[in-house]
Amino acid sequence: MKRRFLLAVLGAVLAIGLSGCVFEPVDNLYALPVLPQEYRDLQNTIDATISELGAEYATISYGSNTATIQLLDLDSDGEQETAAVFLRVTSAEEKPMRVCLFRQDSSQTYRQYVMLSGEGTSFNSVAYEDLTGDGSRELIVSWQLSAGVHILSAYNFTKSGANQLMNTTYNEGYTTVDLDQDGSQELLVFQKDTTGEGYNLSEYYDYQEGGLVMVSSAPLSDGLKNVVRAESGLLSDGLLGVYVTLETENGWLTDIFTLERSGLKNVTRDEESGVSLATSWTNTEATTVDINNDGVMEIPRPQLLTPPEAENVSSQYLIYWQQVDSRGKSATSCITYHSFTDGWYLTLPNGWDINNITVARDDSLSGRGERAVVFYYWPDREEEPRRFLTVYRLTGSNRISRSKQPGRTVLFSDSSTIYCGVLDTGVWNSGLDEDGLSERFKPITAAWSNR
Repeated sequence: MKRRFLLAVLGAVLAIGLSGCVFEPVDNLYALPVLPQEYRDLQNTIDATISELGAEYATISYGSNTATIQLLDLDSDGEQETAAVFLRVTSAEEKPMRVCLFRQDSSQTYRQYVMLSGEGTSFNSVAYEDLTGDGSRELIVSWQLSAGVHILSAYNFTKSGANQLMNTTYNEGYTTVDLDQDGSQELLVFQKDTTGEGYNLSEYYDYQEGGLVMVSSAPLSDGLKNVVRAESGLLSDGLLGVYVTLETENGWLTDIFTLERSGLKNVTRDEESGVSLATSWTNTEATTVDINNDGVMEIPRPQLLTPPEAENVSSQYLIYWQQVDSRGKSATSCITYHSFTDGWYLTLPNGWDINNITVARDDSLSGRGERAVVFYYWPDREEEPRRFLTVYRLTGSNRISRSKQPGRTVLFSDSSTIYCGVLDTGVWNSGLDEDGLSERFKPITAAWSNR
């Protein structure tokens, strides 16, 4: 009896407590979360600065730091003590761009302590890296002057203000890398020759005597149209390099830079042709990536397959992925088939000979949400090719039932698509079984970045 009474009292208390929520006005139920006082104070301070300057928020075009207000832990103590705000003064004729830094004081109030001014109409990119080796991060700003013309600046901060470490004009891109492996980041700045009388260059900046100094440079490949991507990674002999992917007049290529005692070196560029011939490619959307997850970057080299039919067949390729060492020598690490149309790739087992394999698409049921890629074994061109593997991309409301048709094995699925395969092991010894097929099948993901 006592337990039933206590439960009844508890229920009454909960009912009374909940009634305040149930009968709240509708506007209160849909109110936005209230920000902590320190962030409301920060916004008020920013609003006052914008009003005083006659400014507006400015856009940041590229990179991973594109917000107009960024909370930062510059001294790496685990606390976001700094806020960076990016503005454009609408009335300023010279240096209208502003980077305003606000820092928390002892009362946890954000107060402005640095304002940086720059040329241009917007910010191309912003990054934060330790360039000096003191454990704190510096600010790297790319001010956009016009299409393809930027000023790259770097600043470090003290309690009283900011020091400019570098200020240079560039027209392609840049990346940060600890190429000398001393614990601090350096800058590689990419310049396109616009005169026709010089070289496209990669310039290497290192911190020396209170500033970032260009200590060496090395040529990029000739025929440069755009620097598409730059990232650091290991070479096949364990040295660190910077892989710079270019769009050229004849397709794509990757220049690889290392740091030697004599300075920066492009280890893949052929002196006679002026181009990294061994790391150039066309006819694929694939780009430089660590495709087999062994810590070493690979470069795609597509090889055309003989089509099973003479007419009305789209060109199909296998991709031979090349690893490069610090002398510029390359070797194949793995071979894949990539279906960019359907968003997947397959790493092939050892022993698949390009002369014995052909591939064709089958989109005859695409109107019903089913597309397929068919692999054929074709060692004798005088005979008909024999189908041994089909990979299906299934979409639509009945994709689950279609994936359960006889012989189909689900390889991957997400909220809108199911990929499945049908393998005939009796055609030839392909080195595949259903488990191996699932392990070698991957969805295509892209991670492009540009600065």
